[in-house]
Amino acid sequence: MFAPSHVAVGALSQAGLKHKLPTAVVAFVSMGILDSTIMWHAPYPWPSGSPVILHFLPYPHDLPSILTLIALVVATVAVGFLLRHYWWGMLWAVAPDIIDWVILRPTIGREPIHELLSKVTTPWGFGLEMAFVAVSVILLLKRKKTRVADLNSHAAQH
Repeated sequence: MFAPSHVAVGALSQAGLKHKLPTAVVAFVSMGILDSTIMWHAPYPWPSGSPVILHFLPYPHDLPSILTLIALVVATVAVGFLLRHYWWGMLWAVAPDIIDWVILRPTIGREPIHELLSKVTTPWGFGLEMAFVAVSVILLLKRKKTRVADLNSHAAQH
């Protein structure tokens, strides 16, 4: 998946969880689920010698890939701007890509986070996705239970 999806899921994580640590964890881990769903990958690799930081974008080889690249950049900027209130979640949702593609790949020539994800194949990938769902549900239910208890104690005081 591409940045607009990561940014939107990060914002959604923050909206649902509110607290910084659970938001950071859920947004960071969401990369595993989003990146294991391959909807489209550019069929043409970037030429050797091109800046490594560009390699996470589809290579603009022909008109459809140029338009796709433009749409991805515009969508990322638009989602980031529209949901800027949720910057914390969005930052953590794109953090694995920033760490791998912007910091580690130019430095050590590898993407360890994405390499780990690629080792988690079908049965393990499904298990990882279900674990992510379970953790999300538990956190959200715990949050809801705390809110209900707070509302009940507030109502009892009045």
